Amino acid sequence: MARAKGLDAGDAKFAASFGDRLKKLRSDAGLDATALGQRCGMTQAAMWRLEAGKALPTLRTLARLAIALEVPITELLVDVDYQDVRLVNRPYEPR
Repeated sequence: MARAKGLDAGDAKFAASFGDRLKKLRSDAGLDATALGQRCGMTQAAMWRLEAGKALPTLRTLARLAIALEVPITELLVDVDYQDVRLVNRPYEPR
């Protein structure tokens, strides 16, 4: 999961939109963030970061969420606003 620290405005808007979608799907499933986190093998804090738009999910995280919510991965992205994501190469930053 990529933390939102250092995200540009487009990525931050995308993360917030995804968080709203995740909250809706979780609520529709009758789960709280702790229960969804347990189903996914993620902490409540990780769930909070995603729902608050403070982190972007990895593909693996999307798969875990989809399995836990019993929806196709594509359902996680319905109506998520990604139009402002910039298509630029970012400098390589070794860890």
